[in-house]
Amino acid sequence: MKLKKFFYLTFLFFIALFIWSENSTLTSKASTKPSSINIFPKQMRGYWYASDGKSKYYMGKKVFEYNNGKHVQKSYLHNLHQQKKYPIGNASLSKKSPTINWLYAYQFKYHGMNWINALVWNSGAGDGTFYNFSKHNGHQVLSTAYGVGIWGTQHYYRSFKLAKQFMHKRYPHYSYYED
Repeated sequence: MKLKKFFYLTFLFFIALFIWSENSTLTSKASTKPSSINIFPKQMRGYWYASDGKSKYYMGKKVFEYNNGKHVQKSYLHNLHQQKKYPIGNASLSKKSPTINWLYAYQFKYHGMNWINALVWNSGAGDGTFYNFSKHNGHQVLSTAYGVGIWGTQHYYRSFKLAKQFMHKRYPHYSYYED
């Protein structure tokens, strides 16, 4: 009888241990969940230049503009509370749609670095474009990347002169396209 009781209590102990470990795993996953942002961080705001002399970004509080010398794409950051009225991913590319130039964004950590993932409101699929702000060698750097693995990193600087100076610079912990 004592042996049955011992096995029964051991069985209950392992079930309790299993339930406790599952709850702690869920809690840790929830704490690393990406969080939606309503404005771009202060350190990312302003103009950012590429080494080609044509491409540049402008980030305002809620405005995002990309200019590659041939065309300008201006988008506006919106919060996710508006998705009830304007569903995300409805693939409406109509010029009459108010969401044609809308973005939504998430902030998260990937390999110990803070990233913002900006996605087009009407896109039905895709990973968006990832943006990271950092300082390297005393200079502010805006890094962009694409895809699930956050690869194809390109760097933008506060001036064209700095962008030209560091055009071939590779920083650790980023994934670059190999030419």
